[in-house]
Amino acid sequence: MIRIMICEDVKDVREGFRYLLNMDSEIKVVAAYASAEELLQGILKLGAPDIILMDIELPGMSGIEATARVKELYPTASILILTIFEEEEKILHAVQAGATGYILKNTKPGELITQIKTLYKGGSPISPNVARVLLQEFQRDYSSRSHEDYNLTAREKEIVGGIVEGLTYRQIAEEYNISGATVKKHILHIYKKLNVRSKVEFMKKVMDSDLV
Repeated sequence: MIRIMICEDVKDVREGFRYLLNMDSEIKVVAAYASAEELLQGILKLGAPDIILMDIELPGMSGIEATARVKELYPTASILILTIFEEEEKILHAVQAGATGYILKNTKPGELITQIKTLYKGGSPISPNVARVLLQEFQRDYSSRSHEDYNLTAREKEIVGGIVEGLTYRQIAEEYNISGATVKKHILHIYKKLNVRSKVEFMKKVMDSDLV
C-alpha cells in the first residue's frame, strides 16, 4: 500500500485528490492538509508517508520551503510537486529543494496515479514542459560536457532525443513505428548504459555527455 499525504490549501482541490487517489486499491491517503505547517505537525503524529503531494503556493511556508524541510527531517519521503506553475525559477528551486517529481495539476487522473506508482518504484515523474525547463538549465553548462556516447545504438540515440524533446512513450513509439513495449525495453537499456535510475538523472547525464 502506498501511503500518501496531500498538502493543498484549496479545499475542493485537496478533497478531490483525496477522493481520486483513495479509489485506487494500492493507494491510501493517510491525511490531507491545508498548509505546510499542518503537514509537518501531521508527520510528527502519524510518521512520514511514502509520498507527499505538495502544492507550491501555500499560505505561510511555501511548498518549496516545506519540501526542503521535509527532506531534511525525513529524507526517505518522496515529494511530488503538483502545481499550475511552469516558471523556470519555481521548477529549479523545487528540484533543488529535493522534490522527486514535478507535474502539473491538469494532468489526467489516470496519468497522475501512474506517476505516483512510478515515483513509488523509484522513478522521477516529470511533465514534458518541466523536462524542457530542466533541459535548458543543463544546456547552460555546455562547456563541461564530455563526448562519451555510452555505446548507444542509433535507435537508442533517437529515443534519447525523443525523451529530451518531451515526447511520451506512446509518441516515441508512433514516431519510430515501434511498439510501446519496445520503447520501454530500449529505455531500460539506455538507463543501464548511462547508469541512471530516474528521469532527472537521465536528463543530467544526457546534457553532461552531449548526447543531443
